[in-house]
Amino acid sequence: MRNNINSEVSNKRTATNRLFSLGYLLLSWSLLVWLNFNIEPNLFGHFIAIPSLGLLSGYSAYLITIKNNKAASIR
Repeated sequence: MRNNINSEVSNKRTATNRLFSLGYLLLSWSLLVWLNFNIEPNLFGHFIAIPSLGLLSGYSAYLITIKNNKAASIR
């Protein structure tokens, strides 16, 4: 019985973390696309800064998504 309750809570936390990470990705990548088309054209901004920020925001969203799985495996 207790194990079922823990798995239900774990599933809710995983779903919450996934929704949070998808919201984070949507917001950050939409801002990066907006920034890409609204800044003055230069090589650093378009080929280094904006792609690296996009990759780092994707990695951050991945870490948010797996956060609950690591906490569940420690218990």
